[in-house]
Amino acid sequence: MLLSTHMTIDLYHDIYTSEVFQNTQCIWHENIVMDFFRSQLISLGYTPVNDSRKVWRRGDRTVVVCLADDFATCGPMDQILPMAQMFDSKTIVITDNLVNSPTQYQVVQLPESYFGIYNYVPSITEWTPERRFSFSVNRLDNKRLRLFLELVTRTLYPNSHVFDLQRDYVNFNCWHWQSSNDSSEILQQNFIDEFEFVPDGLKDLYSPALEHMTELMPYCNYTKTLEELHSHVWMNVIAETYSGDTVVALSEKLFRALVTPVPWIVYGGRYTVAYLRQMGFDVLDDLIAHTYDYELEKDTGEFGDKMVDFIREGHDAVEKFKTMPWDTLSQRCQQAAQHNQKLLAQMQTNWPTDFAKWLPAVIDHIK
Repeated sequence: MLLSTHMTIDLYHDIYTSEVFQNTQCIWHENIVMDFFRSQLISLGYTPVNDSRKVWRRGDRTVVVCLADDFATCGPMDQILPMAQMFDSKTIVITDNLVNSPTQYQVVQLPESYFGIYNYVPSITEWTPERRFSFSVNRLDNKRLRLFLELVTRTLYPNSHVFDLQRDYVNFNCWHWQSSNDSSEILQQNFIDEFEFVPDGLKDLYSPALEHMTELMPYCNYTKTLEELHSHVWMNVIAETYSGDTVVALSEKLFRALVTPVPWIVYGGRYTVAYLRQMGFDVLDDLIAHTYDYELEKDTGEFGDKMVDFIREGHDAVEKFKTMPWDTLSQRCQQAAQHNQKLLAQMQTNWPTDFAKWLPAVIDHIK
């Protein structure tokens, strides 16, 4: 039976009550770093250009300070620019993002040990899979909408046009920044309105899924906590807040998956998994190829496009897991989770020293 969240609407900031936020206080740590740089910029004569206080100017010089969010969100709102030209040559960007293409401005990346702010050990460590994927999204944007519709579209029963979302645990809450979000009807309208911005070439492909799911929006087919959800599936499907071909922006969503003894795939910036691997995280390469990590977002809706191959690779991996000896599989995932927990703990320990060594050169740049 398909369920809906019409009876209980999840408020956006309810997500901060989940275990990863409570145990790590990562938002507090992020704000402390942001406030530190803001105080430094004020003392150097910079002033913020808007209320977000992420972009600062002094004469013809600009400093952008952006953590967790893709710093492209700090670019000009009235025009679409390629990443290389997002800011002028007199701009310095201070960020935890990884930029994988050249830019005409200077990007200064925080030491990788900053990600130690996500260090914690989840309370549920037993893996008891019941369904294929977990896919939980609270905030609506166009890429997340397309990813959801791609997931729905690929859940047809064999030789039929009937959707089968009961093979997964799915939540799609339709919260939108430009909406009041204060009723189920408004959340449902957010879902309908956002489809208008789907590229024309994908509208025909995803229209059947849209028509089927609209009356069920906002949609949720489980009553578990987020922590229970992540331990009761064969694979956690992580939809990072930002994706694209040039920037990797990481958040608690991915680090929650890294410390949980369950396989995962992540839809994020190109080379997200490669970056995690480079930092020393165990990304379960022997279980999941993560080939989608190298693909471009082409918006074709066909095999060879990142979004399609992402869902397909997840499905194929789950089918493989079901044929493996359970003890071998579960022990391997426990090994990965414990390794990642230790690495994050070490990053947290290293952060104060790393930051102290890194900071003087950055201050020299912005003086």
